[in-house]
Amino acid sequence: MGWSAEDIEKKLLKGRLDSLALSHKNVVSAFNRVEKLLGPEWIKSETSATGLFSVMGVTGMGLRLTAVEGVAEADKLIKRIRDGDRSAEAELTAVYLLRSYGPSVELQVQPSVGQRKADFRVQNGSGQWTTVEVTQPNASKENERVTEILQTLTGALREAHRQFALEVVFRREPAEEELTLLCQRLAEFCELQGQQQADLSDGLGFLFLNQIPIGHLLKRKIVGLADTPMIGLAMFVGGGPGGGPHHQVHVRIPFTDHRAEEILRDEARQLPQDEPGLVMIDVASSSGAFESWSALIKRRFQPTIHTRISGV
Repeated sequence: MGWSAEDIEKKLLKGRLDSLALSHKNVVSAFNRVEKLLGPEWIKSETSATGLFSVMGVTGMGLRLTAVEGVAEADKLIKRIRDGDRSAEAELTAVYLLRSYGPSVELQVQPSVGQRKADFRVQNGSGQWTTVEVTQPNASKENERVTEILQTLTGALREAHRQFALEVVFRREPAEEELTLLCQRLAEFCELQGQQQADLSDGLGFLFLNQIPIGHLLKRKIVGLADTPMIGLAMFVGGGPGGGPHHQVHVRIPFTDHRAEEILRDEARQLPQDEPGLVMIDVASSSGAFESWSALIKRRFQPTIHTRISGV
């Protein structure tokens, strides 16, 4: 049907396009590009709610799609995006990033590497091809791991009588018997009045009680853990005065190097032995910051392993 600025404002944004840091022309162009390549049904599926978030989602997709216009085999990538493949969106973002920095970069989608197909490869001028593998780590494994620990801890405090704010900072993942023993002793600890602190046995971690108001969270800095990648979750238990939380438990636990090694090992298999190979990791939807992933990956770079990987 073709989109206009007025259509976007009235049907989706419910406001003025001036609120976006993009020209009306660029936003409208992005919408029409998405409709042409992905279809009106894709836009409909991504804009079930009106507002700025939906408009920016479609606009962002339209801007990224410019990176594959006129590229052979790009229709395969576009079809996967149309079918809801989130890994294909990560690949499109990777292409967009590379071509934004080097607009003249030549691109090939799904080149053959032995018996396999890589995600894509790029070439700047007459230089060597660089084969690129893109991965979007599944955040659910890390979340499930920490959520299970958090639920175990809060379950042990279900009958708590006193209001409290508990922080649990682990130095490492607790063994099952360590977690069981901790749960047996937590209720008594949380009945203490005022601000409290305790070290867990065998260097497992620390407990902090009532050192922040209920309803607040603090990224506490601990000696020895400042540069350690962490993942955290908080749970607020209702039943407090005025409908507020009765108590809260905040758990933080280190990431595992195992996950970073697993990613590099799997992606390296898709890269050629005799050409530069680049792994691009989309961490936008993963728990943890860019700095956390950087620290994990750097520890995996050794002279005799992952020799197919030129950079991450």
